[in-house]
Amino acid sequence: MSESAVENIEEQLKQLLGESVPNQAVYNINAAMELAGILETKGFTFQLKDLCPKSMTETNWRATFLKEDTAFSAEHPQSSVAVCMAAVDALGPLS
Repeated sequence: MSESAVENIEEQLKQLLGESVPNQAVYNINAAMELAGILETKGFTFQLKDLCPKSMTETNWRATFLKEDTAFSAEHPQSSVAVCMAAVDALGPLS
């Protein structure tokens, strides 16, 4: 995923949540987890799964937000990007 695509995700989050988006959430897993907490206050449940748990060289993460039996998931090698992508997907129908 290109740098501009990642920046686009960050911009979408700001449009959906305003100033409550943690700084650098797309780049920092701690900030992405804060973002997940914000969505949990909106009634979502959250799961982050390592899709390559036994690999020493490969990484891939699946972030999932669930609300009312609807799952919003995204996969990406960077966990923070996966969380943010799934958050955009989950918040999109709410806007």
